[in-house]
Amino acid sequence: MHLIYETTGKPVNTGDIAHTFRGEAVIVTGWQEPRHEGSTGRVICQSMDESKWTNAWYPSVIGAKWVGDANY
Repeated sequence: MHLIYETTGKPVNTGDIAHTFRGEAVIVTGWQEPRHEGSTGRVICQSMDESKWTNAWYPSVIGAKWVGDANY
């Protein structure tokens, strides 16, 4: 499976600067593929402000989705 941005179709890469649906700029640091059919997986992002928090979100939070064959 591959994680892509829904608006452009381009692949999501670690180090990308993405924007949440709230308009927050974040750095993509990784992801976890869906583990079963009902899962959406997670995308892991770090804030760009001095707090440097890290969070794992549904891919749709940054406008991304999984494409391709699942391996579960």
